[in-house]
Amino acid sequence: MRVLPENHWKKLWNVEEKDWKNWHWQVKNRIKSLSELEKITGKDFSKEKITEKVFKVGTTPYYLSLAKDFSKNDPIFRQIIPDLAEIDETIQSYGSFDPFNEETLSPVEGLTHRYPDRVLFRATNFCSVYCRHCMRKRIFLEGEKARTYQEYDRMFEYIKKNKNIKEVLISGGDPLTLPNKKIGYILENLYRIEHIDIIRIGSRELVVNPFRFYDEKLLKLFEKYEKIWLVTHFNHPDEITQETKQAVKNILSTGTPVLNQTVLLKGINDNEKIMEKLMRSLLKVKIKPYYLFFCDPTKGVLHFKTSLKKGIRIMEYLRGRVSGLGIPTYAIDLPAGMGKVPLLPDYIVGEDENYIIFKNYEGKTVKVSKSYLI
Repeated sequence: MRVLPENHWKKLWNVEEKDWKNWHWQVKNRIKSLSELEKITGKDFSKEKITEKVFKVGTTPYYLSLAKDFSKNDPIFRQIIPDLAEIDETIQSYGSFDPFNEETLSPVEGLTHRYPDRVLFRATNFCSVYCRHCMRKRIFLEGEKARTYQEYDRMFEYIKKNKNIKEVLISGGDPLTLPNKKIGYILENLYRIEHIDIIRIGSRELVVNPFRFYDEKLLKLFEKYEKIWLVTHFNHPDEITQETKQAVKNILSTGTPVLNQTVLLKGINDNEKIMEKLMRSLLKVKIKPYYLFFCDPTKGVLHFKTSLKKGIRIMEYLRGRVSGLGIPTYAIDLPAGMGKVPLLPDYIVGEDENYIIFKNYEGKTVKVSKSYLI
């Protein structure tokens, strides 16, 4: 259960239900400072205000309402509240604001071309919530703004000229915080490029502002451009609510698949049971687990990092306990723009002249004849 009932939050903002469930209202009434959070929660965040001077604070009322406890022990609140560790150079020393060379691998401003067949289209640097673990934490240091139509046009032109590009990932910031007119402009122009097979939208709005998907105009855009896939970002089962379920039903009604990528985060989800519950909860609302990412080496984020092997152990635990539908690919994004690589448990534990020895999810071993495997 939420720390306070949903009605409490509506009373706090003196808002009617129809407004609370309006995505515009959620964005307009974002909490953008620790001083505001102090008034709402009754907590003292004077220490954290040092971090706030470097990395901004931002959350929707809805996402804040999911917290069960206003402390860093709560997985929701921990993703909202600044931490002194974010600016501790002993912790963050080997981090980078652009660990994957997104800016260096940018032939046109706003566009990153790392893989031969796909590009990253950064449509805005605005987000409804400033996630403390954000891999593009450099946007915390910038003003909140979207790109211009002229910038978009230069990006479209590059994509048109490069026929090897088959997929465009629209990201940001969060592209679904843009007005429908601008989203429609981006989708229409990409849709007209014949060699584009897939338009992937990366957004956390389903997590932090699910009412975005109550918007009929946005849903009509999804229905019109059937190349769209939506990739969202749930990190903890507490983020999945009845509002999530309704939003996903609305999205699926347009024929748009919904995938999820999770980041492995210390103190939030680095636990086998929590991860199992998350994967099961995603499947219940018809979201397909897609990726589980090792935490990126981004400056300001490294206090969330677990060991690489922690994720391997979690994947070993999930295998056999959760349907294959609920098993994500555990991966690390390599520095310097070298791309993602999967990290897999090793189920082959031995081999001799005639047999290969496998280990199953329970740790039991079985010898399989090599003649069977030819």
